Amino acid sequence: MTPPVRESLCKQYLSHFDDPIIKILLFAAGLSTVVSLIQGSGFLDILGIIAAILLSTGIAFFNEYRSSREFDILNATRDDMAVKVVRDGHPSSVPSRDIVVGDLILLEAGDAIPADAWVYTSDDIFTDESAFTGESEPVPKEPRERVLKGAFVTGGKGQVIAGAVGDATQMGVIASSLGIDHTTQTPLEQKLEVLARFISKFGYAMAILISVSLFIRGVMVGEVTGLNLETVNYILYYFMLAVVVVVAAVPEGLPMSVALSLSLAMRKMTRANCLVRRLIACETIGSATTICTDKTGTLTKNQMEVVESSAGNPVHMDDLPQTPAAWITLNAAVNGTAHLEDRENRVIVIGNSTEGALLRWLRHNSLNYMQIRAETHVTKQYLFDGNRKRMSTVVRIGGRPYLLVKGAPEILAALCIVTPDLSGISTLASRAMRTLAFAHKEITDGDESETALIWDGYVGIRDPLRDNIAESVATCQHAGIRVRMVTGDNPETARAIGQDSGILRNGTVVTGSAFRTLSHEEQVTAAKELDIMARAEPMDKLLLVKALQETGDVVAVTGDGTNDAPALKHADVGLAMGIAGTEVAREASDIILLDDSFSSITNAVLWGRSLYENIQRFILFQLTINFCACILIFIAPLMGYQEPFTIIQILWVNIIMDTLAAFALCSEAPHAGLMNRRPVSHDAKIISPFMWASIIVTGTFFIIMGMLQIATGFLGGTTPAEVMTVFFAAFILGAVWNGINCRALDGKMPPFFKGNPTFFAVMSAIVLIQILIVQYGGAVFGTVPLSFDQWITIIVVSASVLIVGFVLRVSYRFLNAKKKQDSVQE
Repeated sequence: MTPPVRESLCKQYLSHFDDPIIKILLFAAGLSTVVSLIQGSGFLDILGIIAAILLSTGIAFFNEYRSSREFDILNATRDDMAVKVVRDGHPSSVPSRDIVVGDLILLEAGDAIPADAWVYTSDDIFTDESAFTGESEPVPKEPRERVLKGAFVTGGKGQVIAGAVGDATQMGVIASSLGIDHTTQTPLEQKLEVLARFISKFGYAMAILISVSLFIRGVMVGEVTGLNLETVNYILYYFMLAVVVVVAAVPEGLPMSVALSLSLAMRKMTRANCLVRRLIACETIGSATTICTDKTGTLTKNQMEVVESSAGNPVHMDDLPQTPAAWITLNAAVNGTAHLEDRENRVIVIGNSTEGALLRWLRHNSLNYMQIRAETHVTKQYLFDGNRKRMSTVVRIGGRPYLLVKGAPEILAALCIVTPDLSGISTLASRAMRTLAFAHKEITDGDESETALIWDGYVGIRDPLRDNIAESVATCQHAGIRVRMVTGDNPETARAIGQDSGILRNGTVVTGSAFRTLSHEEQVTAAKELDIMARAEPMDKLLLVKALQETGDVVAVTGDGTNDAPALKHADVGLAMGIAGTEVAREASDIILLDDSFSSITNAVLWGRSLYENIQRFILFQLTINFCACILIFIAPLMGYQEPFTIIQILWVNIIMDTLAAFALCSEAPHAGLMNRRPVSHDAKIISPFMWASIIVTGTFFIIMGMLQIATGFLGGTTPAEVMTVFFAAFILGAVWNGINCRALDGKMPPFFKGNPTFFAVMSAIVLIQILIVQYGGAVFGTVPLSFDQWITIIVVSASVLIVGFVLRVSYRFLNAKKKQDSVQE
């Protein structure tokens, strides 16, 4: 198939400049350039802003590029698969990419079908088309019937004539339909855009306010006296301060912090068997409110297995079986023609899937069916017949002949000497299991007829749930995520799987055809109550996803088959299976589950929610700093003091220090409480009420303390330069202490050291760098060296912000508790 068209690396990189905060930074860089050209200085400040832009976009681009490379490796060998064909009358082997229409292809059990084709000859060919239909049961194929590229031959052998290859196959048609790029913004992107608009309005408003205020002040104090060079210099100075305010207001470190957060979450999720193809999907999965999952291969193992047995587990035998369990063991091993084959870490059934389930059952109980067959003398077999609904094998044990029979329970029961109780079979049938009964008799006088049998028991067979599925579904539901199942199975089977997995609760079971015939408005209404969609066709899942999205749900879709691809592409986040998933499903996905386990989704949700909280922590940290810096820059000159920060100091605060702080705060480990609440809603603000309170209260504390130092030098300083250096040092150290407060969202502090040891290492590094800047970086940063005593005073006094944070958290918890108590009383 034609590989999907991908943007050039240049376009992929430039796409990251669409971020609204990056656009604000570009504007700030342009504004700074104009001022620097007029003044003839300040170009270092511009380089700082540009460095922030390049770093944040570069991190995001590099991570997506690396993920794309890993994804390509997954699919690297697909087109090199050797296919047996007959050309010019001679058999040969060619790569699957070289198959052309009209090729006569030789197929046998275990082969992948390389093209859409028509069956030419069939020797009991059975194909697994679950990638297209969702049905785990192999389908028999007769001459003139169609087989599809991407299906597998599970039994028999034969010849097919290629009718369509590459893009013309059904798989290719579905793949080409995925080329539409859905540009729906993720919840995080929407909230960051709203935040960017707010920050830009605040910054520009402050810039205009300071320019106008200083101009009025200049007129009043005689700085602005008319059209002369001195007035122009003062106005230029006012304009420069306005630029400083814009630079201070814009969180240059925010895009970088988001990129760092996504990068850290991406690496953690890959270790948890989730390969992230689209970086922003790390957060989107944490916002998911509903998961639409395929059944076959996602919830279940996509292989028939024995899950119930009336006689218990199979047992080892010594000569003649003495118990029903021993007779069933012998019957399951000998009375069949299927084989198991280990291929690419998967067990492939060669032959009938029901017989394969019996062989898996024996293997699971440490019994070698090949050894049992080798030790048993088989004299005759009567193969399964659709009319007889049973199969028989004649064996000799200890020199005496015995007849082993298996088949439909109601048929075998009628052939037994004593009619068995079939109530247990009815129970299994009600749970959508396929039942198979076993019986035997000793052959006397050459009578090999299937009569006068001795009933041995029965087994229940079905495609079982994967390990821990019920627990994973329960975890999702507890976290406020509704899990819905979409399957091609009949409603009875779907209902049974839904009950066992915990998906079917109080919702409805609807067939795909019934959902399809509803009007669009009726589909949206029906989707809200739907737990299971049965007998679903490929586009039915897509219709369901669209309907759920219109209700406001953030929809995650899981699947492994080609039939899942349109829904995977259209979903807010698509999750494909890495082992059993088709190439088309993988290409359509945002995240690939490397272990094919639904339970990995719960880990992805946990990391996604943790990522959102960590971004909130950094926003709280940086906006507190930016808020008080803007107000200080506005107030100080207005009161006649010199500006508190130079642009290079602001860039140190907003880019380097905040980037390090982002790394520290975004390393916060997930906590169990994340899965005990509902997903953050679409319309919820990324800045919570507690965060607003913290920004305003802590920011006001910084402003008061900062102005006191500028005005009085109470922390130390005998010269103006020394006073402003102490102010700068105390401001940075106060921000570091406030980082501890920012770890607590909504008034809850995580485990102090265990939760994030990286935080303390990074914050210590910031303090060390700040000391070096003050002591040795005066030429660049406009500082003077401070004494040891002054540093001790700064460290101790700046730590008082921890008291402010503690009071805030206690007050918030008290108000919340009182609010809950009042609501209970009402």
